[in-house]
Amino acid sequence: MSTTQNDSPSAVQSPENEQDSVLNMLMNIWGVYVRPYLWLFIFALILFAVGAVIYLQTTVPLYRSTCQLHIHNQDVQVVNFRGIDDPNFQSGATFLKTQMLILQSREILDRAQKLVGGSNSNLSSCSAPEVKHVPGTLMVDLSISSADPESAAQMANTIAEVYLESVQTRKVNISFTGVNLLRDQLEEIRKSREEAVNDLLAFKEEHGIFNLSENYSAIIAQINALTNTATEAKLEEMELATTLQSIRENRASAARLMPYLVPQGSDSNSSLGAIKMLYFTHQTSLPSLLAQYNEGHTAVQTHHKVSDLLKAAQESEVDLSIDGLELRYARAKKKAEMVASQVEGLRNQLVDLDRVAGDYEMRQAACDSLDGTYKSLVNRINEIKISNATTTSDTSSIFIVSPAIKATLPFFPNPRNVFRNALGLGLGVAALLAFILASINNKVTSIEEVNAMFGNRLPVFGNIPLFETSEQELLLSSGEDPIDEAFRNIRTSLNLSMLTRENKILAISSAIPREGKTFTTLQLARSFARDKKKTLLMDLDLRKPRMHKMLAQYLPANASSRGLSNVLLGDCKLSEVVIALPDFGFDVALAGPVPPNPNELLSSGCLPELLQQAQEQYDMVLIDTAPIMPVSDTLIIASHKVPLLLCSRLFRMTRPVLRHLRDNLQQVNISLAGLIANNVDVPKNSYGRYSNYGYKYGYKYGYKYGYGYTSKKKTGAGDAAKPDEPFTD
Repeated sequence: MSTTQNDSPSAVQSPENEQDSVLNMLMNIWGVYVRPYLWLFIFALILFAVGAVIYLQTTVPLYRSTCQLHIHNQDVQVVNFRGIDDPNFQSGATFLKTQMLILQSREILDRAQKLVGGSNSNLSSCSAPEVKHVPGTLMVDLSISSADPESAAQMANTIAEVYLESVQTRKVNISFTGVNLLRDQLEEIRKSREEAVNDLLAFKEEHGIFNLSENYSAIIAQINALTNTATEAKLEEMELATTLQSIRENRASAARLMPYLVPQGSDSNSSLGAIKMLYFTHQTSLPSLLAQYNEGHTAVQTHHKVSDLLKAAQESEVDLSIDGLELRYARAKKKAEMVASQVEGLRNQLVDLDRVAGDYEMRQAACDSLDGTYKSLVNRINEIKISNATTTSDTSSIFIVSPAIKATLPFFPNPRNVFRNALGLGLGVAALLAFILASINNKVTSIEEVNAMFGNRLPVFGNIPLFETSEQELLLSSGEDPIDEAFRNIRTSLNLSMLTRENKILAISSAIPREGKTFTTLQLARSFARDKKKTLLMDLDLRKPRMHKMLAQYLPANASSRGLSNVLLGDCKLSEVVIALPDFGFDVALAGPVPPNPNELLSSGCLPELLQQAQEQYDMVLIDTAPIMPVSDTLIIASHKVPLLLCSRLFRMTRPVLRHLRDNLQQVNISLAGLIANNVDVPKNSYGRYSNYGYKYGYKYGYKYGYGYTSKKKTGAGDAAKPDEPFTD
């Protein structure tokens, strides 16, 4: 099938389609920029490889010797006190970086050169020291490069020894200076400590402080005792106030309630009880008197007067008790106020003591700090003296782990790296030149490049080599010539594919004129006829037919006077324009007169009927069509489900034309059924061979495809191609 339904541009591509797109892009790059210029890549690789060999033979080799040192700042911090420190010795990574810079300093290098300068004449060939930190360790590698391996090793070891000596010298100098400075500081601290102690003693004497904690405890104990006394006085005051209130509220019953309100055992309570007992006893004698005497009797009247006196005595005693309670209440209240005043005074003393304690503790802390500083200075001076007296400098934290030894093999140049870089540079230069050449020359040079333009989805049915023989001579081939073998292979590929199994009709076209489609169609017809198939060759290039010129000597006179254009107009039938060619074994239906409107003629309803008749009468129908790019006639034929084969002449077809063809086919939803490559053996530098065809891409093509009949002077029925003209369209 030649027509397919293309996916919508907005459809999301599946991962498989994306992979195919990437693969197609890579294949396109291979076909355009790599495959045509493989010779350039090979030449560049060989050229740069030879250059690498020459470079290795002419370059002076360099040898490298490495001395490894352990560097740590553990034993150089004994004088680090109050600004007495070596600026070259810091902590952590900063210390290590500082030492690496010292190893590369001009001072160390000059001293090392003086030591080895007199005994080594190759000193000038030594490079500057390279110092690198070994990751994850406290070690550094000191490397020297030179053309003389012995000089490199000697220089590396000398630099390491000079560095160790400078470290030891610096340490001794810093220690000596540090001891003197520490002693001066020690004298200053001693004087400051004496002043602080004297100030503390004067402060204690001024404020009467001998033991601050005991003073605190005594005042707090007094406050607690007075607080308890104040609480008891307050309770007594509240109790007496409550009693007086109850008596005043129940004055009439005061004599009766007094024993319950006044505490037992008090004097007032005892007197009141005696009076009440006497009154009770006196009242008990009244009934006996009334039994003997009447109310008016002197004895009874006397009894009543005594009772009144006893009542008055009770009331007087109650008043005395109330006065006593009020006196006690006033005393209790006064006592509570005095105790509260005393507690407040003690608390003020405690606040004053706290204020004094802050000043005291500040002076005490100053004395303690000066004592600690004094002891620290003494200990640090002792440490420095011990460090200076130690002779085990080999166990220092800065020492040589492994000395440099004489190198046996040069590190530069590295043959592997030289060849790798040379080959990489050669590939890069070749790729650049290939890109430039491919950009300048946009001609298609391989059928793979054509297929890559269509996504590598089209079958390639064969290649047609370049033949220097004319078309007429090639038509006289015996069947066993190279031209016959080439088309026999194409025929076999077509028979093995699904095209000829499902279809009896094939259309052969090209993107532009002069790509050999007409000759290819004619030779395919010969090949299918030799395969014992009844074959019909139809020339449907109604704008500029050429089949009658190629077969002029095998056709009857005026054979092109009637043809397929007449059948499409309805003037005759297909059988009336078919011409048998016994010399080739197939039939041919020529285009006939060129109509003024080929596109409209093909779009009429007669074309499907014509194609149907041809397929019913023949085993294979081959159609020669007009080029696709100039006109749309071929697209009309392909729209009737006619498989369309593209014949492309290599080294003449350009990539812009091919891309334009692909885009045009996609716009009308027509897919090619396969590819046939023509001109495959043309050398890459033989583009000028076909310059006489005058092809220009754009809106003008090599010859006109327009309306109207061709002049008989130019296209007679019996005209034949020139013998020396290569096969074209």
